[in-house]
Amino acid sequence: MIEINVEFITRVLTSIGIAALLIIIGYVLGRGVKILLVKGLDKLGLEDWLRRFSFGRAIKRAGFMVSEFFGIMTSWIIYIVFIILGIYYASSYIGLNDVAKTSLSLLNLYVAGFIKALIIMIVSFILIDAFISYIYKSSELRTEMQLLTPVAEYLRVLLYIVVVIFAVEQGGISVEVLTNIMTPIIWGLTIAMLLIIAFNIIQLAKSKSSF
Repeated sequence: MIEINVEFITRVLTSIGIAALLIIIGYVLGRGVKILLVKGLDKLGLEDWLRRFSFGRAIKRAGFMVSEFFGIMTSWIIYIVFIILGIYYASSYIGLNDVAKTSLSLLNLYVAGFIKALIIMIVSFILIDAFISYIYKSSELRTEMQLLTPVAEYLRVLLYIVVVIFAVEQGGISVEVLTNIMTPIIWGLTIAMLLIIAFNIIQLAKSKSSF
């Protein structure tokens, strides 16, 4: 005859209840924050401001409003945090210390690291776009623009790559493999940029010689 451990079953059911309660709280909180964030960013005019940058235009091309994008990102971060908290408290309550420790490490390292990396990338991408726009505004001549465009876009992509690597590293993730992958890409972009500049110089020389 199988003995039923009532106390253990009660603790398991209680832990499930704790997890479910935290997940529900996270869902309600995430939905509320998303609505408030979307309305708040719309009133601030963030949509029109970010459209001036490549980052904002990329969000638009993906089919999202800027306020909606930030609202969705924030709500999902809240959902994930509360799901992990639910797992942590439920596993701690029934004595699954290894699961609790793993979930806490996941929360501290990857979730917190992701938020930090995301903030660094968003702010840095906006600053990079502003810098590249300033470079374009520094020249009004068509001949200068032909030579300036490949250099400016090369700098934009290069700085994006540097920011991504830096943000991922600050998020607590090893970037050695990522750096090894990006190195040949950077060299390829450099060669492509030099070839485009050389081609534009030749074209400009031909057009001047024809007059």
